[in-house]
Amino acid sequence: MNDRLIPFDRVLNFRDFGGWETQDGARVARGKLYRSAALHDATEADIEKLDAMALRFLVDLRRPEERAHEPNRWANAGRVIFNDEGAGGTSLPPHLLALMQSDLTAQSTRDYMMSLYREIPFDPRLIGLYRDWFAELGEGGAGVIHCAAGKDRTGIGCALTLIALGVGEEAVFADYEFTNAAVDLEQRMPRIQQRMEERLGRKLNAEALRPMLGVHVDYLREALNAIEAKHGSALNYLEQALGVGATERADLRAKLSA
Repeated sequence: MNDRLIPFDRVLNFRDFGGWETQDGARVARGKLYRSAALHDATEADIEKLDAMALRFLVDLRRPEERAHEPNRWANAGRVIFNDEGAGGTSLPPHLLALMQSDLTAQSTRDYMMSLYREIPFDPRLIGLYRDWFAELGEGGAGVIHCAAGKDRTGIGCALTLIALGVGEEAVFADYEFTNAAVDLEQRMPRIQQRMEERLGRKLNAEALRPMLGVHVDYLREALNAIEAKHGSALNYLEQALGVGATERADLRAKLSA
Protein backbone atom coordinates (compact mmCIF):
# COMPACT_ATOMS: atom_id res chain seq x y z
CA MET A 1 0.00 0.00 0.00
CA ASN A 2 2.82 2.42 0.83
CA ASP A 3 4.03 2.39 -2.78
CA ARG A 4 0.87 4.34 -3.65
CA LEU A 5 1.93 7.27 -1.48
CA ILE A 6 4.01 9.84 -3.36
CA PRO A 7 6.30 11.74 -0.98
CA PHE A 8 6.43 15.53 -1.09
CA ASP A 9 8.02 18.04 1.25
CA ARG A 10 4.81 19.85 2.18
CA VAL A 11 1.97 18.31 0.16
CA LEU A 12 0.14 15.75 2.26
CA ASN A 13 -1.75 12.58 1.40
CA PHE A 14 -0.79 12.67 -2.31
CA ARG A 15 -1.22 9.20 -3.71
CA ASP A 16 -2.04 7.09 -6.71
CA PHE A 17 -5.37 5.39 -6.13
CA GLY A 18 -5.19 3.20 -9.21
CA GLY A 19 -3.78 -0.30 -9.31
CA TRP A 20 -6.72 -2.04 -7.65
CA GLU A 21 -8.09 -5.25 -9.11
CA THR A 22 -11.65 -5.10 -10.38
CA GLN A 23 -14.35 -7.65 -9.68
CA ASP A 24 -14.06 -9.05 -13.20
CA GLY A 25 -10.32 -9.67 -12.87
CA ALA A 26 -9.02 -6.58 -14.66
CA ARG A 27 -6.82 -3.97 -12.98
CA VAL A 28 -7.11 -0.20 -12.76
CA ALA A 29 -4.13 1.56 -14.33
CA ARG A 30 -1.52 3.30 -12.22
CA GLY A 31 -0.37 6.81 -13.02
CA LYS A 32 -3.82 8.10 -13.99
CA LEU A 33 -5.79 8.62 -10.79
CA TYR A 34 -4.36 10.77 -8.02
CA ARG A 35 -5.80 12.14 -4.80
CA SER A 36 -4.32 14.71 -2.47
CA ALA A 37 -4.71 17.27 0.26
CA ALA A 38 -4.52 20.95 -0.67
CA LEU A 39 -1.43 22.27 -2.45
CA HIS A 40 -1.15 25.60 -0.62
CA ASP A 41 1.97 24.58 1.30
CA ALA A 42 3.88 23.19 -1.69
CA THR A 43 7.60 23.98 -1.75
CA GLU A 44 9.50 24.84 -4.93
CA ALA A 45 10.75 21.24 -5.00
CA ASP A 46 7.17 20.02 -4.65
CA ILE A 47 6.07 22.20 -7.56
CA GLU A 48 8.89 20.90 -9.75
CA LYS A 49 7.83 17.35 -8.91
CA LEU A 50 4.19 18.11 -9.73
CA ASP A 51 5.22 19.73 -13.02
CA ALA A 52 7.08 16.56 -13.99
CA MET A 53 4.02 14.34 -13.44
CA ALA A 54 2.25 15.54 -16.61
CA LEU A 55 -1.15 15.83 -14.95
CA ARG A 56 -3.72 17.14 -17.42
CA PHE A 57 -6.33 18.40 -14.95
CA LEU A 58 -7.03 19.12 -11.30
CA VAL A 59 -10.42 19.17 -9.55
CA ASP A 60 -10.42 21.30 -6.39
CA LEU A 61 -13.37 20.40 -4.17
CA ARG A 62 -12.77 23.20 -1.68
CA ARG A 63 -15.16 26.04 -0.97
CA PRO A 64 -14.20 29.62 -2.00
CA GLU A 65 -13.26 30.67 1.52
CA GLU A 66 -10.89 27.71 1.77
CA ARG A 67 -9.22 28.54 -1.53
CA ALA A 68 -8.93 32.21 -0.55
CA HIS A 69 -7.35 31.38 2.81
CA GLU A 70 -4.98 28.75 1.39
CA PRO A 71 -4.51 29.37 -2.34
CA ASN A 72 -3.10 26.65 -4.56
CA ARG A 73 0.61 27.35 -5.18
CA TRP A 74 0.89 25.11 -8.24
CA ALA A 75 0.65 27.47 -11.20
CA ASN A 76 1.09 24.82 -13.92
CA ALA A 77 -1.73 22.53 -12.82
CA GLY A 78 -3.24 22.33 -16.32
CA ARG A 79 -7.02 22.54 -16.39
CA VAL A 80 -8.12 23.58 -12.89
CA ILE A 81 -11.76 23.01 -12.01
CA PHE A 82 -13.60 24.44 -9.01
CA ASN A 83 -17.18 25.42 -8.27
CA ASP A 84 -18.40 28.31 -6.12
CA GLU A 85 -22.07 27.94 -6.98
CA GLY A 86 -24.26 28.07 -3.91
CA ALA A 87 -21.31 28.37 -1.57
CA GLY A 88 -21.79 30.59 1.45
CA GLY A 89 -19.78 33.67 2.19
CA THR A 90 -18.71 32.68 5.69
CA SER A 91 -15.10 33.23 6.69
CA LEU A 92 -14.77 29.67 8.00
CA PRO A 93 -15.63 26.38 6.30
CA PRO A 94 -18.34 24.24 7.96
CA HIS A 95 -15.96 21.78 9.63
CA LEU A 96 -14.23 24.63 11.47
CA LEU A 97 -17.55 26.21 12.41
CA ALA A 98 -18.49 22.87 13.96
CA LEU A 99 -15.45 23.14 16.22
CA MET A 100 -16.74 26.42 17.63
CA GLN A 101 -19.53 24.74 19.57
CA SER A 102 -19.09 25.01 23.33
CA ASP A 103 -19.88 21.37 24.15
CA LEU A 104 -17.19 19.95 21.87
CA THR A 105 -16.51 16.30 22.69
CA ALA A 106 -15.20 13.28 20.80
CA GLN A 107 -18.80 12.06 20.44
CA SER A 108 -20.13 15.38 19.17
CA THR A 109 -17.31 15.57 16.63
CA ARG A 110 -17.98 12.01 15.47
CA ASP A 111 -21.70 12.81 15.20
CA TYR A 112 -20.83 15.83 13.08
CA MET A 113 -18.66 13.71 10.77
CA MET A 114 -21.43 11.14 10.32
CA SER A 115 -23.84 13.95 9.47
CA LEU A 116 -21.32 15.47 7.05
CA TYR A 117 -20.92 12.19 5.20
CA ARG A 118 -24.68 11.90 4.80
CA GLU A 119 -24.72 15.37 3.23
CA ILE A 120 -21.68 15.36 0.94
CA PRO A 121 -23.12 13.12 -1.82
CA PHE A 122 -26.14 15.43 -2.18
CA ASP A 123 -24.41 18.83 -2.00
CA PRO A 124 -25.22 20.41 -5.40
CA ARG A 125 -21.83 22.12 -5.59
CA LEU A 126 -19.98 18.85 -4.97
CA ILE A 127 -22.25 16.94 -7.33
CA GLY A 128 -21.20 19.39 -10.02
CA LEU A 129 -17.53 18.84 -9.23
CA TYR A 130 -17.86 15.07 -9.13
CA ARG A 131 -19.55 15.25 -12.52
CA ASP A 132 -16.65 17.36 -13.79
CA TRP A 133 -14.15 14.83 -12.42
CA PHE A 134 -15.78 11.97 -14.26
CA ALA A 135 -16.16 14.03 -17.43
CA GLU A 136 -12.45 14.86 -17.41
CA LEU A 137 -11.54 11.22 -16.80
CA GLY A 138 -13.62 10.38 -19.85
CA GLU A 139 -11.47 12.76 -21.92
CA GLY A 140 -8.34 10.83 -20.96
CA GLY A 141 -5.07 11.76 -19.32
CA ALA A 142 -4.06 11.84 -15.68
CA GLY A 143 -5.80 13.96 -13.06
CA VAL A 144 -5.83 14.75 -9.37
CA ILE A 145 -8.83 15.37 -7.14
CA HIS A 146 -8.35 17.10 -3.81
CA CYS A 147 -9.97 19.08 -1.03
CA ALA A 148 -8.36 20.48 2.12
CA ALA A 149 -7.15 17.28 3.78
CA GLY A 150 -7.83 14.93 0.88
CA LYS A 151 -9.92 12.58 2.97
CA ASP A 152 -13.66 13.38 3.21
CA ARG A 153 -14.96 15.10 0.07
CA THR A 154 -12.03 13.59 -1.80
CA GLY A 155 -12.53 10.23 -0.12
CA ILE A 156 -16.12 9.98 -1.30
CA GLY A 157 -15.15 11.07 -4.82
CA CYS A 158 -12.41 8.45 -5.00
CA ALA A 159 -14.67 5.74 -3.60
CA LEU A 160 -17.25 6.53 -6.29
CA THR A 161 -14.51 6.43 -8.93
CA LEU A 162 -13.36 2.98 -7.86
CA ILE A 163 -16.95 1.73 -7.69
CA ALA A 164 -17.55 3.03 -11.22
CA LEU A 165 -14.47 1.12 -12.38
CA GLY A 166 -15.76 -2.13 -10.89
CA VAL A 167 -13.45 -2.33 -7.88
CA GLY A 168 -14.79 -4.41 -4.98
CA GLU A 169 -15.95 -2.95 -1.70
CA GLU A 170 -13.01 -4.25 0.35
CA ALA A 171 -10.51 -2.40 -1.84
CA VAL A 172 -12.68 0.73 -1.93
CA PHE A 173 -12.61 0.89 1.85
CA ALA A 174 -8.90 0.02 2.01
CA ASP A 175 -8.04 2.95 -0.25
CA TYR A 176 -10.22 5.25 1.85
CA GLU A 177 -8.83 4.12 5.20
CA PHE A 178 -5.21 4.40 4.06
CA THR A 179 -5.44 8.14 4.72
CA ASN A 180 -4.87 7.44 8.42
CA ALA A 181 -1.46 5.94 7.67
CA ALA A 182 -0.64 8.29 4.79
CA VAL A 183 -0.86 11.48 6.87
CA ASP A 184 0.78 9.98 10.02
CA LEU A 185 -1.93 11.54 12.15
CA GLU A 186 -0.27 10.87 15.50
CA GLN A 187 2.86 12.75 14.52
CA ARG A 188 1.03 15.63 12.88
CA MET A 189 -1.74 16.05 15.47
CA PRO A 190 0.00 18.74 17.60
CA ARG A 191 0.77 20.96 14.58
CA ILE A 192 -2.70 20.57 13.10
CA GLN A 193 -4.29 21.32 16.47
CA GLN A 194 -2.15 24.42 16.89
CA ARG A 195 -3.08 25.78 13.45
CA MET A 196 -6.78 25.16 14.09
CA GLU A 197 -6.61 26.83 17.50
CA GLU A 198 -4.89 29.88 16.00
CA ARG A 199 -7.53 30.22 13.33
CA LEU A 200 -10.48 29.64 15.67
CA GLY A 201 -9.13 31.62 18.62
CA ARG A 202 -9.98 28.88 21.09
CA LYS A 203 -8.36 25.88 22.73
CA LEU A 204 -9.32 22.45 21.43
CA ASN A 205 -9.26 19.09 23.16
CA ALA A 206 -7.10 16.68 21.17
CA GLU A 207 -9.45 13.76 21.76
CA ALA A 208 -12.44 15.81 20.64
CA LEU A 209 -10.54 16.84 17.52
CA ARG A 210 -9.31 13.36 16.58
CA PRO A 211 -12.55 12.06 14.91
CA MET A 212 -12.38 14.98 12.47
CA LEU A 213 -8.72 14.68 11.54
CA GLY A 214 -8.73 11.02 10.56
CA VAL A 215 -11.11 8.79 8.64
CA HIS A 216 -13.21 5.88 9.85
CA VAL A 217 -14.87 3.21 7.77
CA ASP A 218 -18.15 4.09 9.50
CA TYR A 219 -18.05 7.51 7.83
CA LEU A 220 -17.80 6.14 4.30
CA ARG A 221 -20.36 3.47 5.11
CA GLU A 222 -22.73 6.22 6.25
CA ALA A 223 -22.31 8.04 2.92
CA LEU A 224 -22.92 4.89 0.91
CA ASN A 225 -25.93 4.00 3.05
CA ALA A 226 -27.40 7.46 2.40
CA ILE A 227 -26.77 7.02 -1.32
CA GLU A 228 -28.44 3.62 -1.34
CA ALA A 229 -31.40 4.92 0.66
CA LYS A 230 -32.09 7.64 -1.91
CA HIS A 231 -30.98 5.97 -5.17
CA GLY A 232 -31.11 2.24 -4.45
CA SER A 233 -27.40 1.68 -5.14
CA ALA A 234 -24.14 3.49 -5.74
CA LEU A 235 -24.34 2.60 -9.44
CA ASN A 236 -27.79 4.20 -9.66
CA TYR A 237 -26.42 7.30 -7.95
CA LEU A 238 -23.55 7.46 -10.43
CA GLU A 239 -26.01 7.40 -13.29
CA GLN A 240 -28.80 9.53 -11.88
CA ALA A 241 -26.80 12.18 -10.02
CA LEU A 242 -23.47 12.21 -11.86
CA GLY A 243 -24.41 11.12 -15.36
CA VAL A 244 -22.12 8.10 -15.23
CA GLY A 245 -24.27 5.27 -16.57
CA ALA A 246 -23.31 1.87 -17.94
CA THR A 247 -21.98 3.31 -21.20
CA GLU A 248 -19.83 5.90 -19.43
CA ARG A 249 -18.55 3.32 -16.95
CA ALA A 250 -17.54 0.97 -19.76
CA ASP A 251 -15.68 3.80 -21.48
CA LEU A 252 -13.89 4.71 -18.25
CA ARG A 253 -12.87 1.11 -17.69
CA ALA A 254 -11.46 0.94 -21.21
CA LYS A 255 -9.46 4.13 -20.68
CA LEU A 256 -8.30 3.33 -17.16
CA SER A 257 -7.50 -0.39 -17.33
CA ALA A 258 -3.87 -1.47 -17.00
